[in-house]
Amino acid sequence: MSEHRPTTVWITGDQCTLLNSALQGCDKSRTVVLMIESIARAQQRPYHKRKLVLIYSVMRHFAAELKKSGWTVDYYPERKTFEEPLKEHLSKRKPKKFRMMEQSEYGVTERMIKTLGGIPCEVTQHTQFISSADDFESLHKTPDSRITMETFYHKMRVKTGLLLDGKEPFGGSWNYDKENRQPASKSQKFLKPLESPADEMTGDVIDMVNRHFADHIGIVSKDTWNLAVTREDALKEAADFFDNRLDMFGPYQDAMVTGEVSMNHSMLSAYINVGLLHPLELAREAESRYLAGTARLASVEGYVRQLIGWREYIWRVYWRLMPEYRQRNSLNAKNDLPEFFWTGDTGMNCMREALSHVREFAYSHHILRLMILGNFSLLAALEPLAVNDWFWAMYIDGYDWVMVPNVIGMVLHADGGYVGTKPYAASANYINKMSDYCKKCKYDPKLVVGKDACPFNSLYWDFLARNYAKFENNHRMIMMMRNLTNKPEEQIKEIREQAKKYLDAMRNGNL
Repeated sequence: MSEHRPTTVWITGDQCTLLNSALQGCDKSRTVVLMIESIARAQQRPYHKRKLVLIYSVMRHFAAELKKSGWTVDYYPERKTFEEPLKEHLSKRKPKKFRMMEQSEYGVTERMIKTLGGIPCEVTQHTQFISSADDFESLHKTPDSRITMETFYHKMRVKTGLLLDGKEPFGGSWNYDKENRQPASKSQKFLKPLESPADEMTGDVIDMVNRHFADHIGIVSKDTWNLAVTREDALKEAADFFDNRLDMFGPYQDAMVTGEVSMNHSMLSAYINVGLLHPLELAREAESRYLAGTARLASVEGYVRQLIGWREYIWRVYWRLMPEYRQRNSLNAKNDLPEFFWTGDTGMNCMREALSHVREFAYSHHILRLMILGNFSLLAALEPLAVNDWFWAMYIDGYDWVMVPNVIGMVLHADGGYVGTKPYAASANYINKMSDYCKKCKYDPKLVVGKDACPFNSLYWDFLARNYAKFENNHRMIMMMRNLTNKPEEQIKEIREQAKKYLDAMRNGNL
């Protein structure tokens, strides 16, 4: 008979850190850690296989780490649901109380507590973020007001002391984005990131994922697996980024190059979101590289802003505005997600390139997300929730809290302007400037109408025209709207007819 212990700490797949607050203060001799792999949970959405392998393998390795450090762990691998192994655990251990760190996704904590059948459960504070709710709310003048990410970012810089000389920012500026928008030259070389090969445990997980999720996107095998699944390996990959790519991260962070997936990006977001790395430790390490003279300030500031500015802001927006935020659709976008989002089969080379990254790696860097995949979704009036759920399922670092504010807010402007003060809409000119994709495309980025015209051009002007009333008084869109109104009426009509042809082709799978 198993030993009865009064306390169970229930840990889920995105909380695999020794900093998990539910573990703190527990007597190991009187505590059992519960971890469950639920196949049904992972079948709720068509999650990318690579994402599933990462989460399950991180869980198994973390359980082994806990056991090695003296914790008793009840681990239930490859179970159909949460409910049956939970019943087994309750029967075997007979806990008097549960502890769990609050879940990152809205409503999940409450659903988990409900399954306990009345056993008391202490919910502890989430420890994988830096800000508090008060940090965010104290900046709002009224319950209905909004604040920009930049305002919140300044507060987080002050709170952490990062990149500050007393009260003043290093270099005299809070933000060096203007220095970080260079397209890559033909001679620019990008170093490949360090890889972490699969061990036997990860190989077992890969076999399991291929058994249960054969119809999900992604090809995973032990021979090609290259992601960290332990904190030790994640730290090695982080050190590789700081040593070899941080300095040049800034200038080319918005650049797009055919065949280049990682560029100078850190590739660490998935590890942060499952608990292997903490954002503050990474931000402090980045700062130390600037102080040591091995990384330029613009690169370090841009990276720190992603960690303590944007990531924290997204987290706070999510928890402030859920659950209704997920349903917002202020631009009344209703078109279905096209099939090529799943297949990658499209004549638009930029979309094909971005989708190939996602299909193979469950990843693309942030400009492909925002200005290729997101921009197309915005211009083509794709239904926001469908786009959100696609990003959530496909991206290895994607969770509900990540994607709702980023997609509903930043990408699609469906939140009415809470996250972004203007929509990130762009024609082919931006893509042609920041990438080499247009050179290899059947569509011409300089043409607006005609059979060879790039779809992004007519869709861009159609987007502005159909949303004119919403944006005509937006001070950040004055030039865009003026350019629209300066076009002759007949030209606008021709452009919008071209856009309609492309939207019809999209619906029919011929774009």
